Amino acid sequence: MTETRTTTRADVSDPRVAPPRPAAGGDVPGPGRRRPRVAAWLTRILPAAVPGVLMLGIALIQAGRPTLSWDEVTSAEMASRSVPQILATMPNIDAVFGFYYVLLHWWTGLAGTSEVALRLPSIVAMAAGVAVAAELGRRLFTPLAGLVAGLILCVVPNTSRYAAEARPYAFACFFSVLALLLLVEAIRRGGAYRWIAYGLSVLMLGLFHLVALTTLVAHAALVALQPGGRRRRRAPIWGGTVLAALLPLAPIAWLGLRQQDVQLHWVEPITVRGIAGMPAGIAGSREVAWFLIGMVALVSWRPLRRLVPVALLALGPLTVLAAVSYLISPMWVARYLLVVLAPVAILAAVALTGGRDGWARFTVPRVVTVLLVLAAVAVPGQRAVRAQTAKNGPDYQAIAKIIGREARPGDVVVYPAGNRAIRAGMDYYLAGKPVVPADPLVRVPSARTGALIAEEYPDAAARVAGARRVWLVHGSRVPDPLTTRPELRGMLTGGYRQVDLWQPKRATVALYELRG
Repeated sequence: MTETRTTTRADVSDPRVAPPRPAAGGDVPGPGRRRPRVAAWLTRILPAAVPGVLMLGIALIQAGRPTLSWDEVTSAEMASRSVPQILATMPNIDAVFGFYYVLLHWWTGLAGTSEVALRLPSIVAMAAGVAVAAELGRRLFTPLAGLVAGLILCVVPNTSRYAAEARPYAFACFFSVLALLLLVEAIRRGGAYRWIAYGLSVLMLGLFHLVALTTLVAHAALVALQPGGRRRRRAPIWGGTVLAALLPLAPIAWLGLRQQDVQLHWVEPITVRGIAGMPAGIAGSREVAWFLIGMVALVSWRPLRRLVPVALLALGPLTVLAAVSYLISPMWVARYLLVVLAPVAILAAVALTGGRDGWARFTVPRVVTVLLVLAAVAVPGQRAVRAQTAKNGPDYQAIAKIIGREARPGDVVVYPAGNRAIRAGMDYYLAGKPVVPADPLVRVPSARTGALIAEEYPDAAARVAGARRVWLVHGSRVPDPLTTRPELRGMLTGGYRQVDLWQPKRATVALYELRG
């Protein structure tokens, strides 16, 4: 296969190059003819608008079907707290997500707490991120390249998955491309308000996900690749703007570092196998991931000034996170690296279209064919991310259906000690059921502890004794449900009998009934 070469056109990231001026009559001059004003307007609007609207529609398809993940039930529980309670939790846990929790608190106060309502802010953010990525492709390369980049993102399975995820990762995807787009404009056109807008986008990027600030590597490259005189003038402004944006994030970063042993204890050390599997983890499909990598490999790296920042937008987070995971603390997690999807899509689009202005004779059929093949390859992944059990964690919805169907007045439910998610997930899905078993072990609800875990009574057996029926709910499949609460083993094996056992996805539910 031959390499696809990008044509050398006026570099929109170069401040020395002014945008094309309208010709007489208001039309923008084209090669050999004048394009009507409407056509020129559509060429500016459609490359971003079409993928953005399409992504919004795709992300809404069955957005409420998957059961909330264990992280999403934490989001739902935190959103139900008051703002002072959220702020009181941040010094102890989840400081890096505090801003998102406050936003979700305000949103759910207006829209409710259904699965779709919880996920809708992320859906809108991801659709906006796809649109901005397409616009970045248009500004740096061509309208066709921008349009194709946006369409590629629409078919990537994990774009849909994390759009319909009540976590801040979709916002990180949005602000990562918005920040680079605003930097392109600030360098090219200058102006205080453009630099302020850029600085605010960097601040918002860090507020939603500190790890996404690794994309600043691409920003530094964009500034460094400017011509000498412009670089000397723009570099201090860029450095000052970034510093001003990062200073408010310092307390959050400090808290995050103190909390990493609690928040990231589950992350495994980085391995060669983990590195090899990361593309599939980021894209949500091994076939889609390597399809895109194959396309990126065909890019001809000319002109470097436009391609290198986009490449570093992808490589920067991967390299920094790999180094941190190896040298300091494991952080090699696919969802932390979703920000690389947009630049990879842009590079793949440039390879496919050649970065050429206009609509070459064979370009459109080639683009349509490749996009159709990519869409076909992505279908299994797209279906998988919409399955009821697609998310991480137990199938809380299935557990709640079992309990809701079988529960009787006077029943009690017992959860594993020290588990942050199982109680939050069951509280969410049992709400509204005709009969909800009492939770007798809770002494202080988690919202009042300044943590994610409720404070329990120490004498579990005494609190449960006398209940006619006892439900044990464990957040994994275990052969012996009594491992959920070893301190209850004597009481439940002596005075109770196990009458039923269910094991939905990643869960064990056992029902015990008083003898006699």
